[in-house]
Amino acid sequence: MYTHAVKNSANAAFDPLEFCDLCFQRGTPNLCETYKASFTKINSIHFSQQAKLDRLLNNLQVMPRIVNRRWNCVMDTSVRKEFLDSLWGIGISVHTLDDHVKVLTRLYKPEIRKLGNPNSVELPNMDSWEEFDPKTRSWNQVKVSTKNEKFTAKVSLGNIVKCSNMEGTNYYRTNKNGDSVALVPMERRAAHNIMCTIAEPTTAHWKPDTLGQYALIDLKELDNIPDEILSFLQRLEKKDKRTAGSLVFENDDLDLVRIALNCIKINLAKSSETVNIMPDKSGMSVPVGNIASERMRVLYDVIKEMGGMIDAKDDCLVISGKRGSTAVTFADNDKSVQDGRAIQISVSALEDPSRFSEILFMIKKRLGLLDVSLDSLLAQHWPMMNDSDLQYVVQSAISWYGSNPVLAGKILSENNKLVKIREWHAKIKEGKIRSNLDTITLGKIIKRLEQR
Repeated sequence: MYTHAVKNSANAAFDPLEFCDLCFQRGTPNLCETYKASFTKINSIHFSQQAKLDRLLNNLQVMPRIVNRRWNCVMDTSVRKEFLDSLWGIGISVHTLDDHVKVLTRLYKPEIRKLGNPNSVELPNMDSWEEFDPKTRSWNQVKVSTKNEKFTAKVSLGNIVKCSNMEGTNYYRTNKNGDSVALVPMERRAAHNIMCTIAEPTTAHWKPDTLGQYALIDLKELDNIPDEILSFLQRLEKKDKRTAGSLVFENDDLDLVRIALNCIKINLAKSSETVNIMPDKSGMSVPVGNIASERMRVLYDVIKEMGGMIDAKDDCLVISGKRGSTAVTFADNDKSVQDGRAIQISVSALEDPSRFSEILFMIKKRLGLLDVSLDSLLAQHWPMMNDSDLQYVVQSAISWYGSNPVLAGKILSENNKLVKIREWHAKIKEGKIRSNLDTITLGKIIKRLEQR
C-alpha cells in the first residue's frame, strides 16, 4: 500500500499518473489511459508503430496534442474500445483504467484491523484535536485535559488523530512506546490509507439521472477515502459542471466503481432517488470585458510577439495577421471551435496552458503569424492567480533550465512573479509545505537570478 507524501489537501487535484508507480514495476507501457478515453504517451514508440498509430487516429478523426510536454489524444468514449482493440494489433502497449483497478485490488484488501483500548496520550498543544471514528468514517472531537502544564487525551491505540490550526492539518497515529502511548506524525496520504484498514464496512448509494443515462454518487458519501481510490474515480468519471458535489459515471462503468469501493469495504447500492440534471446552459457568449484582465493580457502579449494585431470590441476581438483577420469570441462552454474565419474560445481554456497553446496555434496558422515557441512564451507571460498557475510556471522553468537557463530565469522573473515564487520556495525549505516538483533545480534558478 502506498504511504509516501503527497499534497496536503483533501480537495487537491491529482496528477493522473501520480498513483501508477506500482502499476509499471514490470515495465512501462507505451500509453496510459490518464482519464477515460484520454491516452498519454509515457514510453517511446518505434517510428513504424507511430506511423500506424497516426493512421489509426486519423481514421477515428482524433487529433493528438501536447499536454504538459507529453503526447496525448482524447476521443469519444464510443470509439474507445475500437481504439484499444486496434492498439494490440499494431503492437502498442497500453495501461487502461480497467488495468488500474486490478492493481488497486492487490493493494487494498477488505480486511478490518481492530483498534486497541483507549489510552492516555500526551499532546503537543491545545489546538483542535479529532479522532477517526471507524464506524461512521468521520471525525470525533477529542477532549483535551490539562495537568501540570501538560495536555493529554484518551485515544484508542492504533487509531488516527488529526490536529487542525491556522497553518493547516497534521495527522498522527497512536503507537506503543514502551509502557506509554505516543503520537507518530504521518503524511495525510498514509493516514487515510491506514484509516481504510480500520474502518468498518459501510454502504454508498448511487442515484440514476431521470433519463437513465448516468449514475451519480454524492462526494459526501465518499469522505475520508484514500487518495489512490479517489484519484481513480476522478479519472473514470464524466466531467459535468451541472453536477457539482457529485461524481458522475456512465452506467457501463459502475462495475469498475463497485470494484474500487469494495477494496475499502464500501458497498455500492442503488438509491431510490433520481437526479434531474438541469439542461446545459453553457455556450452562452461572454463579453470581452467580463473576462479576467490577467488572462486576456496573456493573449494580447503572445499575439503581439507573434506579429499580430488586436482590435478589441465589446463582443469580440478582431485579430489581424499576414493572411487577413479573424473574429474571436468567448463562450461559457468546454470546447473552443473554429468555423470559417470565426473562432470561439472557451473561457475555461484561458486558465489551462495546454488548451491556451492549442488556441494560439490555431490563430497563428490561420493568420500566418510568426513561428515562435508557444510553450516558452506562455510560461513567460502566464499570470499566477492561483496555485495551479504557480505550479505551471515553476515546472516550466525547471523543464527549460537544463537546455536554456536564461529562458528559465525569464520565466520566473517576468511580470513580477519572482517575489511570490521565492516566498513559496522558502516555505518548502522550512518544511511548511510540500511539493513534488524539483525544488533543487528551482533553488538553482533563483540563486542564478539573485547573482545577476
